[in-house]
Amino acid sequence: MGGSYFLFFGAPLLTGTKVVLGNLSFGLLGGMLCFLSFERQLIDFLRDMKNPVFTAPQKLLPVARKMLFFMVTVLVLMVGVMLLMIFVDIQYLLENRVGFGVEIYYGVFKEMLFAFIVLLILSSFIIARYSGNLHKILEMQLDVMDEISKGHYFRTIPILSNDEFGLIAAKTNEMIEGLKERDHCQSSFGRYMAPEVSEMILRGEVPAGGEVRDVTILFCDLRGYTPFVEQSEPRQVVGFLNDYFTVMEQSIKECKGIVLQYIGDEIEAVFGAPEDLTDHQEWAVRAAVRMRARLEEMNRERVARGEERVAHGIGVHSGEVLAGSVGSPDRLIYAMVGDTVNVASRIQDQNKKFGTDILVSESTRRGIEKSGYTFETLGKVHLKGRQEPVELFRLL
Repeated sequence: MGGSYFLFFGAPLLTGTKVVLGNLSFGLLGGMLCFLSFERQLIDFLRDMKNPVFTAPQKLLPVARKMLFFMVTVLVLMVGVMLLMIFVDIQYLLENRVGFGVEIYYGVFKEMLFAFIVLLILSSFIIARYSGNLHKILEMQLDVMDEISKGHYFRTIPILSNDEFGLIAAKTNEMIEGLKERDHCQSSFGRYMAPEVSEMILRGEVPAGGEVRDVTILFCDLRGYTPFVEQSEPRQVVGFLNDYFTVMEQSIKECKGIVLQYIGDEIEAVFGAPEDLTDHQEWAVRAAVRMRARLEEMNRERVARGEERVAHGIGVHSGEVLAGSVGSPDRLIYAMVGDTVNVASRIQDQNKKFGTDILVSESTRRGIEKSGYTFETLGKVHLKGRQEPVELFRLL
């Protein structure tokens, strides 16, 4: 357009320069506006994608510098265009010796006002679109962070810029992956260890040297397990054990107990650790009664399927233990250590001798004297590994 003015219309060089600068100004501002409009469409498109993958920005261009660039560019163009227009007009008037009348001033004023309004409108569109894009990016990041706070890690944030917002998006995506991995480890960890214990271990609340606690230990052992294994397929044995352990653990959990470990066909549970539990003796006996009832239900189902009945023996004993992490530096387990654990295991073995299913010690019975349970004393019994005899009671 500047060349056409100069070559075909014989316009002065300054007039052509003014036209060139005007087009350059509109082109630059229009280019900014088109870029920001495309960026907005890209934000809307990527926001609907499930998991867009982008790498983190390598070189950062701060938001403050971008805004400074927009503002300086707009101001320089506006001031430069208007000053050049004034200079060209005055130069034309001086060269042609035209007097500075009212109409001249009015004409220059209208020209300046028109250019100012057009440039101001374009600049306002650019600033509004840029701030709107930042708002959409921030809103998208806040939406994802809200999902993270609810424990939902299925969304990621698209990285749309090489400024602080892009860096925040990249770090948020890294955090999401870390939280996914942590939750997977925690859920997997919780399947191999009681959730109450695993959570305390992950929080670092299990004392390194252990802690002395007053608890009740329950041992439960299947009867006739060895012949059953010899006569059954391995998959059948595992399926039966899984069903049996599921039912028994549910009974223990309902009574505020924690299954510490499965040892073959044996269950070890504790009441009163790792968290305090009042009346832990009564809760343990209540769990034993529920386990007895659940086993009877399982037997009815087994008989209905033409399978043999199964039996188990339960031993319950109360006393002090050392609760903490036990093992080597490479592998640790949360366990109860002390004479109380050994006595509970030995009491469970006595069910075979007396033909009973639930036996408790004197220390456990004293803790539930007012609970309404009925016991039958079996006298004092010498347990393996102990010098002093222990009085046992059969739960009727």
